[in-house]
Amino acid sequence: MDDETREMLHQTAASIFAEGPSDLWEVLKSVGFDKALVPESKGGVGVSWAVACELLAIAGKHAAAVPMAEAMIGHWLVDLAGVEEIELPTLGFSSLSEPVRLTRTGDEWHVGGALVRVPWGSACTHIVFISEGPEAQLIVVARDASGVSITPGHNLAGEPRDDIAFEGVVPHAVVPAPFESNSLQAVAAITRSALMAGAIERALTLTVDYANMRVQFGRPIGKFQAVQQNIAVLATQAAAARAATEAGSEAIDDWIAGENESLMHSVAVASAKIRTGEAAGEAAAIAHQVFGAIGFTEEHELQRFTKRLWSWRDEYGNEAFWAEVLGQRVLADESGKTLWRTLTPAGSALELGATR
Repeated sequence: MDDETREMLHQTAASIFAEGPSDLWEVLKSVGFDKALVPESKGGVGVSWAVACELLAIAGKHAAAVPMAEAMIGHWLVDLAGVEEIELPTLGFSSLSEPVRLTRTGDEWHVGGALVRVPWGSACTHIVFISEGPEAQLIVVARDASGVSITPGHNLAGEPRDDIAFEGVVPHAVVPAPFESNSLQAVAAITRSALMAGAIERALTLTVDYANMRVQFGRPIGKFQAVQQNIAVLATQAAAARAATEAGSEAIDDWIAGENESLMHSVAVASAKIRTGEAAGEAAAIAHQVFGAIGFTEEHELQRFTKRLWSWRDEYGNEAFWAEVLGQRVLADESGKTLWRTLTPAGSALELGATR
């Protein structure tokens, strides 16, 4: 995709979200954003993960209450696996207390167990997930199939996060998974990073505007040095989140191209979720400090973004989870790399001597 087409795609997305039509999700589907990662030959847009995450950042900047990230991944996943006739897929991950069980009787599969906090689980047409184990299976279940029960739930921002239980459910499809379950979690984590990067940028804009408008002691609060310093920190968090997300999304493209053996072992992916999560926490705290109590009120725009930031940073692995993954990745490296060599591109690292 050339730069001009990429820019047109961004402008289209920004225009749609800014207008905020009442049927926003239908409009987004009409231009193919739900199938952005599916090849054009199959009815999609055929963008890379780097471009898809830029679109998600725009969605995050507008706090769009739509399952765009889940549909993007879902359609991409079922297309890779060759499963068809899926209108609106969402992602699920097995419950630790009641993991999904896949059994086979003759030619018929049955699914039991539970998926927890499935995004938009009550709104989708199908739930897509990957079984654990060396021979991972991609399982697609219709939401209205016999034996499926849904317990509605929400995250802090009010977005659906539903628990879904299966009892002897005959799935829509069971096919060999194109990759393991933890790589799917890594992909989903980067989509949350992209959404957070956009939401942080919007929180920064709102905070700057308010600091320039709100007057105390005869001058805008943005003229006070302490406020200026905090806003500067917020701006650095926004920039860091954007850069980390770009690196993470490019790592997915490299992984698809076969340049990395496992996405779960990607330093860029783990670092992206850690860094955007940290940035989300600090950005939300600074924004609310500048706004004071009014920023928490239901009517105020700021809380739409900060509630999403607090929710998204915990989804698909929080900072502690990904920090452990990153630590294991570095310590388990058997190629003789130092920590510095792991964190910097080959050939560009400075010679720092023994840094392990």
